[in-house]
Amino acid sequence: MGKHLAPLLAAILVFITTVFLLGRQKEKPTEIIFELKAKVLENDAFQLFYLLEDQTGFSEKQNISVKIIGDTIIQNIEFVLPIDKPISKLRLDIGKNPRQKPMIIEYATLGALESSFEYQISKSFSPNYFITYKNGAIVTSLDSEKYDPFFVSNFDVSSVIKELSQEKSLIKTSIIYLIAFVFSLAILISLYLKKVNLKVEKVHAYILAFVLIIAIPSLVKLLNVESHIEIEEKRELATEPELSFSETFSSEYENYYNDNFGLRPTIINWSTKIKTGLFKDSSKPELVQFGKDGFLFFNQYSEEDGGVYASYSNSNLISEAQLESAYQRHVKLKIDLNEKGMEYVLGFWPNKHSIYPELLPFSMRMQINNKTSLADQVVTYFNSKKLPFFDVRSDMIKRKEDRQLYCKFDSHWNSSGAYEAYVSFCNQTFDQLALKPFSLNDFEIKFRKTQNGDLTNLLGIDSITGYHDKIPLYTIKDKSKKFRYVEPKGFSKNTIITENDNCANDKTVVVFRDSYSIALVQFLSLHFSKVVYIWKTPVSMATVERIDPDIVILGCVERRLPYLLGTLKK
Repeated sequence: MGKHLAPLLAAILVFITTVFLLGRQKEKPTEIIFELKAKVLENDAFQLFYLLEDQTGFSEKQNISVKIIGDTIIQNIEFVLPIDKPISKLRLDIGKNPRQKPMIIEYATLGALESSFEYQISKSFSPNYFITYKNGAIVTSLDSEKYDPFFVSNFDVSSVIKELSQEKSLIKTSIIYLIAFVFSLAILISLYLKKVNLKVEKVHAYILAFVLIIAIPSLVKLLNVESHIEIEEKRELATEPELSFSETFSSEYENYYNDNFGLRPTIINWSTKIKTGLFKDSSKPELVQFGKDGFLFFNQYSEEDGGVYASYSNSNLISEAQLESAYQRHVKLKIDLNEKGMEYVLGFWPNKHSIYPELLPFSMRMQINNKTSLADQVVTYFNSKKLPFFDVRSDMIKRKEDRQLYCKFDSHWNSSGAYEAYVSFCNQTFDQLALKPFSLNDFEIKFRKTQNGDLTNLLGIDSITGYHDKIPLYTIKDKSKKFRYVEPKGFSKNTIITENDNCANDKTVVVFRDSYSIALVQFLSLHFSKVVYIWKTPVSMATVERIDPDIVILGCVERRLPYLLGTLKK
């Protein structure tokens, strides 16, 4: 009896331990997908608006737009909702084409990772008067030349969002039990055969266990039971080649298998989480480095991909001839704009490492070649030539002791950093723009917790064990000062346009910018009648002539100064 009991108990213990350990591997969703199964016959554009718990009405600021290519077959229409906002209601606008033919929406789903909730449009969403049903199809119509058909959710969206936002098991239960069974079976056979001393069968048992273990990935792939895990690899994975007798087929199929075998995303995710969570060591040090106080730092080398290495290492310094050439280019631009009656303001927004150099990891600090940076060069040279070049670094450094100004897990600043930059910008450009910044007391500030950002995304994980951050959310207290977002029709992708009937002027501003300026919109747009934020550097005169603004502002993040100066083109 003892000969059988000990191996059996050991196998049971291995089974329970494996289930427990694998069951503790959790994953937090990074996005929520609202998906429609619909037949839309004509080209159109759908919009999904989302209302937050503290708001009373839908706004253009909070919507996702998707272009529809008309087709006679059922298609999937996806909208990606933010997971970090308290969404209480949804509004689905089903088109801008008044000549749209009757359409069919089979159902809608709200989902994240492997969880989803399914809804019938006719039951869970209320239509407005532009929508009627005919023979099960949705018919839209004009009313006094107005066309705005939409549905509004009538179920408890906030509780669904909250449920979908919860951590989910990284591995499906069926896979956990399969892996645990294989491991425990291998232990059972190994120990049992050792007890009965059957050498030949023992060798066979090890072979059987080995075959079972290496067969698991293929079984998972065949049965399609693996959890969906996104791994950001910055490359296209190999696709399955067509069966042929060519000399290259075997190598092509090997590449495909290496990129697509079962459990591959799970294994990569485990490896990354163990390395970052347990050892606090970056799995991609060429992209992201661990700094002090829970901060991550961007470490991209390639300038073409927005590299920051040359910027923080101060290895991108330029010659005086290049400085003079850049100065001449911008002073000519300023003269041309002034002749058109437009003010021209230019400068930059600091990198995270410029405000928090003391938090850089040792390996990054060792790469710094000079005390002088490219930003120092440009500011000194331009100011000596009497061409103002705004630089908010010193003011932000003074304020960083009062509040955290940059996101821990993201390469961007947070709203507090953007606010301090905005105040400094207003003060430095007062002679040109005469802007009096709003006081901190004019804003209501709330915080939300987060464990991710663009840097954790680059690592291929959604969070790091023991790491968290608080993101400030600014809202103007006086509602009579608010501006509104308008649809950027006819403009390039990522253009933001705001209009403000509550400011004391009728000035139009065009801002040539990058992603760093997104957090500035909430402050700068309080001051002008219209602001057009164009994701482009440097200035496009064609765009300026089209908009005909009163003010042109050019501002980019510090690491992109070479593009602003014209020393590096993209």
